[in-house]
Amino acid sequence: MNGTLAIWYEPDEYNHSTAPVDRDPQQPNLEIHFNLWRDNPSKTNFLDIGLRLSEIQLVKRIYLYFPISLQLNQFQDLSAVMAYGQTLDAVFNMVVEVGSKTDLRYETTTNGEPFVTVHKVNVGEDLILTPVEDGLKGPGSTITLAEAMCTRLRDAGPGPQYIRLRLHLAGKTQSLFTQEIIGQEKVFVSSSQRLELTELRLNEQRSFPHSIAKRASANAFKIVRVHYFLIRELGHALVTQHAPLRKVRRLEAKLWASYLRGREIAARDAAEEERLLSRLIIYHWREGSKEDPIQDFTAFASFQASTPGLLFYMIGVILLGAIGSALNDWGKSYWGVTETTLPYWCGGLAILWAIARTGVWGWLEAGAGRFRRVCARTIKRFSP
Repeated sequence: MNGTLAIWYEPDEYNHSTAPVDRDPQQPNLEIHFNLWRDNPSKTNFLDIGLRLSEIQLVKRIYLYFPISLQLNQFQDLSAVMAYGQTLDAVFNMVVEVGSKTDLRYETTTNGEPFVTVHKVNVGEDLILTPVEDGLKGPGSTITLAEAMCTRLRDAGPGPQYIRLRLHLAGKTQSLFTQEIIGQEKVFVSSSQRLELTELRLNEQRSFPHSIAKRASANAFKIVRVHYFLIRELGHALVTQHAPLRKVRRLEAKLWASYLRGREIAARDAAEEERLLSRLIIYHWREGSKEDPIQDFTAFASFQASTPGLLFYMIGVILLGAIGSALNDWGKSYWGVTETTLPYWCGGLAILWAIARTGVWGWLEAGAGRFRRVCARTIKRFSP
């Protein structure tokens, strides 16, 4: 990752000035949900960001900084998608029911008690994108949740307010959180090892651009909890991680299918979607609490997978066939090779190629060298 994400708010000066002078204003509380989805076969590559806000009476605008240049059309509101089927249960990991609705929000309950109010974000109106040119490793972008959006959050009532956005990672942004390292194996192999480094950072102050640092530090949220879910396919084995996992589980395909596609899945497509999604594993990290809020968050994990090297492997097979054919013609002309002895020639050639490919030849040479040294020492010891 080239830098850090950042989140902060702009205080509402009018509400601040009318607050009782004998009481300090309460710092807005924030719980963040990050879901990083990466699965090339099912064309799944995006970051979901959920913000659960409380005590936000003094919040005028909310800002999110990304250390890369973005386009507004990469963002998608997920409020409607979350109401499909049992998606709310999957997102919050509890039984959540939808209550009263308006065009811009709906209330939810759990065990008959009010839970959160989910708000719709109109990407073309409620989000404002501003380029940031002084990033440490290139340009970045700031996404602003506009004043009208924050007014709706404040007016919805005293309970927790929730918004959820999806950032589609395409083009240059595909490598925003990941870096791939291909192993330097021999050329003629059927597969090679690929190491994938995945890192997400939040509010790492030393990585802030100058134009962001002062505002982000002065008006920081009280981050009471961060949930980070990293979703990878089964073929990627977890090698290292920044902290112990809270939980690992397979993705519940039926619960998540509509959510991942951002639409209701038709019955005829359900089986194929479930087949693709059943290959995914969810890794879950969690930090912070109301009693022990956090200032920043860093998550690192590396995965290993095999990459087919079929092109060079096929070239090797073709070359082997051509060499075998040439040896056949040469053997017939000079060595009297017949159809009866030809399989032995081809078998010997295949064995030699396998020895060269697997490194057995080097092992045999090393063993022969050790044998010669032992013999030399033995002769020297018993010679008169």
